[in-house]
Amino acid sequence: MIILDTMGHMVSTESEEKTHEFAKKLGLKRGWYHEAESLKRYHPHYDLTTRRMKKRAVRLGAKPVKASELLKIAWWANPISHYYQLDDEKE
Repeated sequence: MIILDTMGHMVSTESEEKTHEFAKKLGLKRGWYHEAESLKRYHPHYDLTTRRMKKRAVRLGAKPVKASELLKIAWWANPISHYYQLDDEKE
């Protein structure tokens, strides 16, 4: 699943590759990806900086989440992050 927080950070809950695949659908360049190279960029992501781009991402399937939730469920958050379900997805 692709998630998008309130600050415009976009990432997959599954893998880095899924993040890049979705970014490609949005027309984002791979070079715009924020790698986790230092403590300043401790969570890899793409920045969606315009309202138009954020709306397009949601139309294509990105799930809006709070920033705190993104930090818990992104693919790099922890080894079991891909098993975590958002509250509204639980049965």
